[in-house]
Amino acid sequence: MEIPRKRISLRLTLPMCIVFAKNQPQLHPASWRKALNYTQPRVYTVTKGVKPGPINAMVITKPVANRTAQGGVRSGLYRGMVGLLPDPCMFRVEEAYAEFNLEDKPLVTTMNMSPDKPLVESAFGLVQEGSVLSYQQPVLTSRYITLHDAPSTPPLPLEGHYLAPSKCMFVCTEEELLHLQSLNTPLDMAQKIEEATREQSSCPDWHQLRRSRVTASRFREICHVRGLSSAESLAERIIRGSRQTAEMRRGAEMESEVTVEYSKLKNVNYSPCGLIIHSNAPWLGASPDGVVFDPTDSPQFGLVEIKCPNVKNIFDCKYMQMDNGFLTLKKGHAYYYQVQGQLLVSGMQWCDFMV
Repeated sequence: MEIPRKRISLRLTLPMCIVFAKNQPQLHPASWRKALNYTQPRVYTVTKGVKPGPINAMVITKPVANRTAQGGVRSGLYRGMVGLLPDPCMFRVEEAYAEFNLEDKPLVTTMNMSPDKPLVESAFGLVQEGSVLSYQQPVLTSRYITLHDAPSTPPLPLEGHYLAPSKCMFVCTEEELLHLQSLNTPLDMAQKIEEATREQSSCPDWHQLRRSRVTASRFREICHVRGLSSAESLAERIIRGSRQTAEMRRGAEMESEVTVEYSKLKNVNYSPCGLIIHSNAPWLGASPDGVVFDPTDSPQFGLVEIKCPNVKNIFDCKYMQMDNGFLTLKKGHAYYYQVQGQLLVSGMQWCDFMV
């Protein structure tokens, strides 16, 4: 049977039977997928790399392979000016331009603005329902979640929580001694720092204060330093700081949603937490994701650390393991050291690890 030119006969059950038009070579069985991709252009049902969201959260950038930092052009809007709406007569724009031709009317006439439209809350205050601001700038949600009447969150680090002095003695140079003395932080100052840095990565002071300290996320690396060169290399990385990885960016984007689900699931109150510095060891620091109030636990206040891995199943997390039928955090993983460091610096006695 003669096959018309530029057509392909394909039997998926028998890859050996891929036949090209006359005068074209046959393919080996292993290359039938390559032939299919070559002859039939790929069709995407979902636009790649584009997701819906508020306009001020959109970033226009050229895709770069293996990029670790987010760049591009983004909105410069940083705060909304809240005020009273103008006089209702100002909304009668359709009446004012009723006699104009359609192409001569301003765009505002197509928004169906009317003093009879109900008002809804937005980041800019009350706006008309269905307006652009009503869905592009929704009401700013509070980061504090309160499901129970509870006493105020205790200032961190806790008063009365002391760290025993180190048994190791070091002879510092004058420069090193002055540097350590510059890190000294009294208890009242440490508690004010925690309160002022609760925005964490969005707060410039948070970045500045943790740059010269060993934070809980580095505790495992510190405990496994071998030799002087390894220690110097780690010190350079700490001072230089780390770039925001895709996993860190994903966690920041999903944190508010996850905290709401966590509070509902555990029936607890949640409040954000800043950088915790202990006055007995001011060269250490920790930034838990939040402080939790659980009325069923003792003590009632604790910490929470949230991770948002990009995996299909929780069993794919490399830092989780099954222990007697329960999922537990691997004790050798950096996240386990991080949680232990947060408890050490803050003085809290328990921490929920939320995945």
